[in-house]
Amino acid sequence: MTRPDLNIRDGLPVPVVTVDPEKRAREQTNQRWRAAFENSAIGIIMADFTGRYFAANSAFLNMLGYTESELYRLSFLDVTHEDDRKANQELVTELVEGKRQHFEIEKRYRRKDGTLVWVRINVARVPGMGTAEPFWFGIVEDITQRKHVEEELRLQIGVVRASERSLRELTETIPQMLWSGDADGAVDYCNQRALEYTGLSTEQVRGAGWMKAVHQDDIEQMAQAWMAAVSTGAPFQHEFRCFHAADHVYRWCISSALPLRDQNGRIIKWFGSVVDLHDWKEAQHALQIAQAELARVSRLTTMGELAASIAHEINQPLTAVTNNSNACLRLLADRNLGSDVLRRALEEIVGAGTRASAVIARIRAFIRKAPAERNKLDVNEVIQEVLALTDRELHENRVLLERQLTMPLPPVLGDRVLLQQVLLNLIVNGMEAMTGITDRPRFLWVQSQMGEPGNVLVAVSDSGTGLGLGVDRVFAPFFTTKPNGMGMGLPISRSLVEGHGGRLWATPNSPHGTVFSFTLPVAAGNLS
Repeated sequence: MTRPDLNIRDGLPVPVVTVDPEKRAREQTNQRWRAAFENSAIGIIMADFTGRYFAANSAFLNMLGYTESELYRLSFLDVTHEDDRKANQELVTELVEGKRQHFEIEKRYRRKDGTLVWVRINVARVPGMGTAEPFWFGIVEDITQRKHVEEELRLQIGVVRASERSLRELTETIPQMLWSGDADGAVDYCNQRALEYTGLSTEQVRGAGWMKAVHQDDIEQMAQAWMAAVSTGAPFQHEFRCFHAADHVYRWCISSALPLRDQNGRIIKWFGSVVDLHDWKEAQHALQIAQAELARVSRLTTMGELAASIAHEINQPLTAVTNNSNACLRLLADRNLGSDVLRRALEEIVGAGTRASAVIARIRAFIRKAPAERNKLDVNEVIQEVLALTDRELHENRVLLERQLTMPLPPVLGDRVLLQQVLLNLIVNGMEAMTGITDRPRFLWVQSQMGEPGNVLVAVSDSGTGLGLGVDRVFAPFFTTKPNGMGMGLPISRSLVEGHGGRLWATPNSPHGTVFSFTLPVAAGNLS
């Protein structure tokens, strides 16, 4: 009979080994814990209450660069940075004394090679079991990279804050009104100069509060211009009237701003300035008034020089009126006046009177002090009117006139009187440039044609002595080549042409003389 606790192997009885299932389960669990301990990516350590290590996994050993035998001869204070030892020791003491069961600390370990590694360590107190003494158990995470990033970020923040402080100090030092706004257009800063100018406080100007300083008639346009810039990212610039706290009046200012963008092109900030241009605008207005008055005086001076021509122009139709009237009287005295003869004589009298009236009206319009008017004009018609005024002067100066007028030309938008002044000045200058010419004919050419696209070109050429070295200075105020000239005719003419959106320039004529040319934009809707 076979015993249950024996097996027969090779004819011999072999005892049967019985394994306790609970013991096997405990052994498997211990094996798993040892595998987890050894293969964990995070450092795991154990130390007795004296602080000496007696267990450490590979991750911790690699972290510090020690072997097991080297580490087990050390305590945690031996590898802790000198500046972190005191705080670490205090926490361990509380753990040993049972005042706490666990703690967490960030500190620096000194590696075997002397370099430092930042770690975050969680330490727990493990009570003794049976004859085993209590110990402390730690989980150690290497946070060196994170610390480097934090330090770099801290340095960057420090630089930014220092830059902000420097920028703020700079903006408070600059004697100009400066401001800034966020990406949505809300103002978040105005320097002291702007606050003093408007009388508003720092809080009052925030957001859209700065609008309190804008004249009520300018608020809508100002807000629209600003929001258009914010929505498109385009540079901002707008003139407006701003309240001046010092004398409680509104003064003209101009505000400009540019966006600051990040590396992806997104707007992160707006920086702007405000400049008081009230005095400049008043000076410009005064200059315009003075320029208009000077232009009128120039017209009167020019007309004085052409008094003989004007008298001739008026005398012709008046002579015709007188002659026809005398003829009618003689025929009436002879009682031999037929109705058809009387009708023709009266028609000639009316026609001559109309011509005289037109001449007088044209002269009055030319010398009157009146605001500029912009109307559609036929350039050729304006040229013919001026040539009619200068006809006698041209004849007396033995100047041969040649018209080269392109017809038809599209109308231009301008002031008839001002353009007459420009042409009259150029024609008179051409005549005077030929006064001393005796060895060749005195030619004056007046031309009109289409210039560069969208412009009508007018040119006045002479065969005079030319400008010589003065061609570059001829438009400078008070520069003149005439013995009795003021040197203001050409500068005023250039200003008038530019005021019409055109340009005036001079070039040498071949073989003799000078060509003065100017362009005028074609009136809108007349481009072909």
